[in-house]
Amino acid sequence: MDEDLKILLLLNSLEGQGRKLWNAVERKEISTDHILECEIKMLVSVGATELAITEIKRKTEEKWAEKEIEKCDKLGVKIISINDSDYPTLLNDLKSPPLVLYWQGEASKFPSLNISVVGTRGASNYGKKMAYKIGQYCASCQVGLISGGASGIDGYSHSGTCDSGGQTFAVFGTGVDVYYPQSNRKLFDGIKEKGALISEYPLGITGQQWHFPRRNRIVAALSERLIVVEAPLKSGAMITAGLAVELGREIWVVPGRIDEASAVGSNRLIYEGAYPLVDLPEFFKSRLKRSLGCAEKPDSEELQKRYSLSQDEEKVIRILRQRSEQTVDNIALEVKMGAADILKIIAILSAKGIVCSSGSGRFSVKV
Repeated sequence: MDEDLKILLLLNSLEGQGRKLWNAVERKEISTDHILECEIKMLVSVGATELAITEIKRKTEEKWAEKEIEKCDKLGVKIISINDSDYPTLLNDLKSPPLVLYWQGEASKFPSLNISVVGTRGASNYGKKMAYKIGQYCASCQVGLISGGASGIDGYSHSGTCDSGGQTFAVFGTGVDVYYPQSNRKLFDGIKEKGALISEYPLGITGQQWHFPRRNRIVAALSERLIVVEAPLKSGAMITAGLAVELGREIWVVPGRIDEASAVGSNRLIYEGAYPLVDLPEFFKSRLKRSLGCAEKPDSEELQKRYSLSQDEEKVIRILRQRSEQTVDNIALEVKMGAADILKIIAILSAKGIVCSSGSGRFSVKV
């Protein structure tokens, strides 16, 4: 068994304490052996609580991680650790990315382009209709839709994608084997057929009040654009929008009636600078045109002939074509280069007229 996976599963099950201990391992303040052997003095030295140490000792003795892997195998659940090559790179933008993702569904990975959709559980008929239409457009444009699987806006956006044969991904605040809400059971089974159910929580974990705000950070991080359909001023959707802003994501909002409580928060986002989503065909066919690869662009060989590109310049262009608008840090992570080097390359590509600023510290290709 992969020892790192066993350690990461164990630490992930401790939630906040697990992240603290993994950070200590990465800083080489402790080793994975110190954790597996439950060396109390070393664990205490990096801030582990008595409760966390007790849990580590109990779960190690009971071979909890080994049993968790066996359960996942039986249920067809894939475990993706933060060390794996297929771990979603966008999650690394988070201050505390999940150590482990549980992944259940036919999709082995996300499509090349995704959007996240959030909104209130108490949606109006208009909100439900718009959420469903957004899901339909995602399916027709081969854009993955990410949401939280809740009732209301989440559920209708997932349904619109599923019913139109697209890929959608529900991020749970429970284990992937615990359907919440139960009323969406049929929907969750449908999501698994082409997309996936995703969670950072171990199998069998039920929904606790604090799980869902933590789940929201994953929904916010997993795509470059977040669409808010309807959101009261104090709501999980507004929390997700705030997290997305901190991550530098693009925020789009479906305008609502100003006398509807369900739209007060989402309308406020527009007032504060979010993009109003007033035309779905324009958004999906024009705004995302570069990301979807719909526009005719010269291929790599033609670009090389035209601009005499270096290998590093070609790498940056390829990432920007694949991922659309990206920050310097995102590009550096993808191509495994330093941020300072990326800035130099972007300056050269900008001078050649290949790359331009997209605002908010982001860059995109013009060709």
